[in-house]
Amino acid sequence: MTTRNMEDYLEAIWNLQSRKGYIKVKDIADKLEVTRPSVSEMIKKLAENNYILYEKYGGIVFTDKGKKLAREIKRRHSLLVEFLKIIGVSEENADQDACKLEHDVSPETINCLLEFIEFVHLLPDNSKWAENFQKYLKKKDML
Repeated sequence: MTTRNMEDYLEAIWNLQSRKGYIKVKDIADKLEVTRPSVSEMIKKLAENNYILYEKYGGIVFTDKGKKLAREIKRRHSLLVEFLKIIGVSEENADQDACKLEHDVSPETINCLLEFIEFVHLLPDNSKWAENFQKYLKKKDML
């Protein structure tokens, strides 16, 4: 079972790999604003749990198990950001809050939010619900 911290590292590694193509301990430390020794300790745990392959002073590579989990973590995060933006949360806050939500709400709630986002994607482009919701929010602020 993964911890919140492990998932944060896996997501950071996924994002760095997508952007740079390779990952070093320094990159993760900079991204997560933690010390290199902290990263080294977590890298060791992730490797012990078969999420990554790592050689000291070398790069980090996902195992199939790690890639699958990291992809799911990234998917949850992206969809939660999208949901929060739909309901009027700013981009910056949506990203920060999605990080908290993906760890602190029940799997049932996460699944319902993800189902809602997937449903929204199935709506026709001419659907006015999002536009009407934004109008509602603006009117509510005026009261």
